[in-house]
Amino acid sequence: MPPRPLVIAHRGARGLVPFENTLHAFERAVELGADMVEFDVRQTADGGLAIFHDAHLPDGRAVADLTLTDLQAWGRAQGFDIPELAPTIEALAGRIRLDVEIKEVGYEGAVLRALVERLPYDAFVVKSFHDASVLQLKTLDPRVCAGLLLGDDDPPHLLRRRLGELFPRARLRACRADFASPYYKLIRLGYTQRMRLLGLPVYTWTVNDPVEMQRLIRLGVAALITDRPDLALGLLQAPRA
Repeated sequence: MPPRPLVIAHRGARGLVPFENTLHAFERAVELGADMVEFDVRQTADGGLAIFHDAHLPDGRAVADLTLTDLQAWGRAQGFDIPELAPTIEALAGRIRLDVEIKEVGYEGAVLRALVERLPYDAFVVKSFHDASVLQLKTLDPRVCAGLLLGDDDPPHLLRRRLGELFPRARLRACRADFASPYYKLIRLGYTQRMRLLGLPVYTWTVNDPVEMQRLIRLGVAALITDRPDLALGLLQAPRA
């Protein structure tokens, strides 16, 4: 049987809490015993590093055009606190490993500084959908474990997958990625075998169905990124046939 994959709680235990990307969501992941917690980082207009997923607020304002104070004030008005990167790292250090997604190109250095000042290299990974961002991470610090995100979970776009997502060898090499992080529906047609030949582990996202989890475990993925870490952990703790 393949080795046990890591269980990575997507935006904290997203499927089990009212608000994702919050300290409460991250604490829930720790309580469940997830191996890692995943979250998104965006930079605000004043250089703040906020843990937040969307590029725009529901009213249309861009997160990049807001100050950190204004963004956090908006969050409190919705009933939740938007964390900053550095205090979040400090709160989770030594308790769970981190999977940090950089949402845009341009602030890789600031994210890296926040991480390496507080954590050993084996306590975190960093990833992005942007090839240039992954390459910048590796250029700034070759010791960092950086991954390239691939695919799209919006069904209309699944019919227009690029060959560079199904067969990403050239992209992964060009950006010096240490792992591939594909959308789980891309994992067909010998995907994990191709990545194994490249010496790259596969961190797949975002899989919440137990049947799909079992399929991916059999295929030998290195990590399951999921909104339901409780389900993934339950499958992995069950006796193998």
